[in-house]
Amino acid sequence: MQEIKSTTRNAIVDFFIDFRTYISNVFGGDPDEATLDWNAVGACIHYFGEDRVIQFRLWERSEGHLGIPDMTLIVINISFREAQEVIHAEMKAFIHWLKQTAKVHGFCHFADEDCQPLATNQVPGCRIACIRL
Repeated sequence: MQEIKSTTRNAIVDFFIDFRTYISNVFGGDPDEATLDWNAVGACIHYFGEDRVIQFRLWERSEGHLGIPDMTLIVINISFREAQEVIHAEMKAFIHWLKQTAKVHGFCHFADEDCQPLATNQVPGCRIACIRL
């Protein structure tokens, strides 16, 4: 079994630190509620706050799973509970931050495991919604 490259490991740790800072500074949440769980192809990041649930994967490689390309951030679940107008603005800002931060840390793709491939800008061969960052 192939190990994760040290550069990818460092990028994931740096991303996690940035994510914890975002939780604290923007959501006013407790960054200690965020967890980083390593696996054979990358890591999963989870946050279960009072009004927000955020789960995503940072994969160095998919080993062919669903045709997901290397260096992809995969959204598992993002759920905010507040007034609708607040949720929309916060969600839009967070997704923008998530994409930009993933790109800064060397991730090249953004995918959503609960969505079918997109009609436009879809990464060819990926069987879930996936765009290039």
